[in-house]
Amino acid sequence: MFKVRCKVYRFAGNEKEFPCHFNYKIGDEFYYDGTYFTGRICPGLFTCMMPVIHGVHLMGNRYGENIMYKYRGLDAKDPSMAKYDGMGFRPVEKLPDDASDLMKQTFSSIPHIEKVRAARFSCTDTRTLPQFTCEAVDLSDSDYCQPFYRRSIAILEKIETEPGIDQNEILHRFTEFEREKISPALTPVLLQVLLEALLDMGYVEIHDGKVHATGKEPPSRPKIG
Repeated sequence: MFKVRCKVYRFAGNEKEFPCHFNYKIGDEFYYDGTYFTGRICPGLFTCMMPVIHGVHLMGNRYGENIMYKYRGLDAKDPSMAKYDGMGFRPVEKLPDDASDLMKQTFSSIPHIEKVRAARFSCTDTRTLPQFTCEAVDLSDSDYCQPFYRRSIAILEKIETEPGIDQNEILHRFTEFEREKISPALTPVLLQVLLEALLDMGYVEIHDGKVHATGKEPPSRPKIG
């Protein structure tokens, strides 16, 4: 489970003519760790933000990075292309000179090389349309997340103790009690999920199946047992 940061990254509407009544500014942030929200949250965001925050909290940045339409770009109607794409669209390669500011912002924000790391949500005020990124920035060590967090740190500490360990050998470094009697039980598939979380948050690197700790220090190191 992940600590989530939400940040204002642009106003898709006209913020100068219709100022944000919550006085959000680009760069403003708030956080969610599975137990607490930290920071200023406009009540108008609740209905649109919660599904996104919940997804990122549970799945990290993988929640948003494989949504295919984020990489599609802008299209124009072209019925003659239906024999190719099944629908009748063609990519817009260059915006017209009179394109709106929103279209220019959208066109310039389409990624072509790297995956989108953060999910997105937007305020429902259509005049201003403040838009937010929603990104996993760390593992969460909040009280609700402790069982999974402790498992993650235990895995990290095994890797720190044995740099270059084969990822298929990590599970065998735990005793039967540690694997099966502590909740959640450390099954091979759970270990893989937790290892991927450590990788995504920059705690480990994996090369040719060998795992190394990066030296990044976690938020806390619980005393276990």
